[in-house]
Amino acid sequence: MMSKIIGLTGGIATGKSLVSSFLSQQAIPIIDADQITKRVEAKDTVGLAAIVAEFGKDMLQSDGQLNRKALGRIVFSDKEQLKLLVRTIDPFIRQQIVKEVQELKEHSLIVLDAPTLFENGYQQLVDEILMVSCTANIQLQRLMQRNNLSIVQANQRIQAQWPVEVKQQLADYVIYNSETKQKTYQQVADWLTQQ
Repeated sequence: MMSKIIGLTGGIATGKSLVSSFLSQQAIPIIDADQITKRVEAKDTVGLAAIVAEFGKDMLQSDGQLNRKALGRIVFSDKEQLKLLVRTIDPFIRQQIVKEVQELKEHSLIVLDAPTLFENGYQQLVDEILMVSCTANIQLQRLMQRNNLSIVQANQRIQAQWPVEVKQQLADYVIYNSETKQKTYQQVADWLTQQ
């Protein structure tokens, strides 16, 4: 049996996690690219060593963990630095995604939850793309509240990703998450019946 791999993506703070947890409750295995990233950047990993080699020892906290805030300040204010980070860490992330897909191949449906699916070229690893979207205003408000960011910081993070409109055009199916959770869940349930 061949697994069908669904790429789940969306702009930052559009509600991708809401959709991901709903799919998980339907017993669909989720490969979480953010969690993989955290694992490949963990203390004493080759991924972290690669980041330090590229960005310097200031990227380490005194306990040897990655200083995410320091790295975030660099990469979210400079697109070239963000590209450099992706080039540095992506091979480790991609290798782990492929490994996890192999481990789950007895499932008919597998979801790769990746906020930067398009930015990092992971669309080549999936069969269909499910995109979560919401209005720009709601996205900004959610991000500011969720991450305790100023409007400038929140906008920097939104602009570090591809525009939601571009992702929507490239997706096979769009879930609109500007209203209630129930309405969002219903759209996902409708999509699932077509799988």
